[in-house]
Amino acid sequence: MSQKEIEILKRTLAREKAARKAAEKILEDKSKELYNATKLLQNHLAEKSSQLKGVFDNILDAYVVMDLPGNVLKFNDAATKLFGYDINKQSVNVLDFVYHKDLPLALESFYLLKTKGYYRDFEARIVTGNGTIKWVHINASLIFDKHKKPIAAQGIVRDITEEKQLKKQIEDQQKKLNIIVDNSPIGITLTDVKTQDLTLVNQSFLDMLGYSKEEFDGVSPQEITHPEDEPETKAIRKQLLKGEIDSATLQKRYVKKDGSFLWAKTKILSVKNNSGDLDYIVATIEDVTKEHKANLKIYKSEKQLSTLVQSLDTAILLEDNKRNAVLVNNKFCQLFKINENPEDLVGLNYNDIIIKSNRALFKEETFTKNSDILIKENKSELRKEITLEDGTIVERDYIPINIADGYNGHLWSYSDVTLNRTYRRNLEQQKHKYHNIIANMDLGLIEADLDGNITMVNQSLLNMSGYTEEEILGKKGRDLFPLKSESRKVKEFIAKRKVGVASTFELKVKRKNGDTRFWFVCGSPNLNLEDEVVGSVVVVLDITDLKTLQLQKESLLGKLERSNTELQEYAHIVSHDLKSPLRSIHALVSWLKEDNQGKLDQVSLQNISLIENTLEKMEQLITDILEYSSIGSDSKLTSVNLDNTIEELLKILYIPDHITVNIKNKLPTLEGDATKLKQLFQNLISNAVKFIDKDKGLINIDVTEKKTYYQFSIEDNGIGIDKKFHDKIFKIFHSLNKSKDSTGVGLSIVKKIVDLHKGEIWLESELNKGTTFYFTLKK
Repeated sequence: MSQKEIEILKRTLAREKAARKAAEKILEDKSKELYNATKLLQNHLAEKSSQLKGVFDNILDAYVVMDLPGNVLKFNDAATKLFGYDINKQSVNVLDFVYHKDLPLALESFYLLKTKGYYRDFEARIVTGNGTIKWVHINASLIFDKHKKPIAAQGIVRDITEEKQLKKQIEDQQKKLNIIVDNSPIGITLTDVKTQDLTLVNQSFLDMLGYSKEEFDGVSPQEITHPEDEPETKAIRKQLLKGEIDSATLQKRYVKKDGSFLWAKTKILSVKNNSGDLDYIVATIEDVTKEHKANLKIYKSEKQLSTLVQSLDTAILLEDNKRNAVLVNNKFCQLFKINENPEDLVGLNYNDIIIKSNRALFKEETFTKNSDILIKENKSELRKEITLEDGTIVERDYIPINIADGYNGHLWSYSDVTLNRTYRRNLEQQKHKYHNIIANMDLGLIEADLDGNITMVNQSLLNMSGYTEEEILGKKGRDLFPLKSESRKVKEFIAKRKVGVASTFELKVKRKNGDTRFWFVCGSPNLNLEDEVVGSVVVVLDITDLKTLQLQKESLLGKLERSNTELQEYAHIVSHDLKSPLRSIHALVSWLKEDNQGKLDQVSLQNISLIENTLEKMEQLITDILEYSSIGSDSKLTSVNLDNTIEELLKILYIPDHITVNIKNKLPTLEGDATKLKQLFQNLISNAVKFIDKDKGLINIDVTEKKTYYQFSIEDNGIGIDKKFHDKIFKIFHSLNKSKDSTGVGLSIVKKIVDLHKGEIWLESELNKGTTFYFTLKK
């Protein structure tokens, strides 16, 4: 149902309601007169009833008279028909036909009737005698006797079921219309002609412009129209107002909230009232910003493509299905000696273009008859070689253009390949020229066909293998040279060669005299002038001497590994053997001090203390040397969470109260030896604690992520290290502080752990200000 039809129905309903209310008032007055006459003048009842009977019988709406408890005293015919009860045959109370869900409302209306004496415009549902549910409109009032005492009630009941249904239908349609408008992907606006205000703007248009409903309130159509498009929009609006047009479509720009522009396809429609006057202007707005940008890109692409085609070194002629030129480039005119601009040839027939060219270049059977046959067969022909009369060699491509509706034309492209063909002939000559040089190279050379049969070898290959040329040619290399143990490598090479893939590998072979040699083989497909695989080319280098050295190296490495293992075992044994007498000496010194307690003078006690300190330092030194020698053996790589590692260390390390350890960033998880990484951080943190001389010590631990590694730093505000010692402190037994708890091995262990994890370590320091150790660990 259209908006116009809805408006007509609304006006009709309004008139009908007004008429019914007027009739109800008249009827109510007449009813009251009748009832009062009936109750107060019983002897005149028949007369009054006779007088008013015609009135009641002709009332269209139901008329009901009831006593105060609600018992029905009188129904007119309309009431009998509406309620479906015959009060002459059965007693009826008004509550009998009240719909159960509306009962509270009905009781409330009874209360109003008794307290106020009337109620108006009461709407509720009733249940008729046959069970039908209907909506009714009721106006009711009390009937009083001459002492103004209520003795009964009367009411006019109008069936509004159809009106309710129609109203609901109108509301549903209005809701649907609103939903459609609000959820339409197309923007919709409604402009009041009289006020020129936007009375309706749907959500889609608000979204397009970036406004909320509150922000858009009061915005005029002119404010959101791009200034350059306002004249055209204003002219169309003027035509609509004059009735010259009913609608118009234009592409215009709107100004968005952020100041950017929205390109939109806008359709403007006039909405007239029943009198034919223009009330509103409706606009539908479709966002075509992407399409506009795409068209702009297409235009630019076409310009770029046109420029590219004109600058191609290939001659291009594009013809339609009638052989008229659609596109011609500069190279075409140059190749065929046409003294015209390419644009001037567009639209000309092929025969006219030939006339404009140097016809002495063409062979009639080649360029006319052959062309007609290709077009007739509608088949592509690529890389057709044609020689012009002046000796120019042209490679021609013919490509028919078939779209859904059939044949639409074809493309001719011509490439001047004269130089290329000359180059290939020269290349063949060069191949023969250098054949003798290749034959005498120190590298062995083998050519074989697709079946693997050897077709050519050079002298170096003959020297390597010990065979003569006659013994090799025609034989398969895989049967002649490799040992049986190398068959897998040979099969892989053959498989790669068949698919055109080059490969390199080592091959163990036997010479003719049975000697075993090692060859480094590089094989690749052999291509002809048409880039077709016709066999393979194999270059061979005898690496027997190099391989011998490699085997010797591997043997030496094995011996070195065994030596390192034995050295580590020796270090453990020596460590144990050295520590035993040290512990014995330490025990004897302790006993000596206990046995002579109170007898030794201060000098003797100091000497004994020096002996104990020396023994402790020697034991620590032996422990550090053993630890240093064992780094790198039995390393187990696992995933290490360095945050957890530092957290555990800070619990077990002695950190004085005046020193604060600050971890600046979250530390990563990486692959490494958990024990050794823990030892790395322990040594560096302990070292920092040891050399902090400030009242408030600070140790900062930080990490920076790089592309392939993490860079860590441990910074302190300690005594610092002189720059001349920076290169020495990582050397074993080099200690800058000659204290009893410094063996000069700690930083050497740190460096060895970093080296083990393929990292680097360095430091930056300034005397009396502090030191920062930097080290890297691979991800």
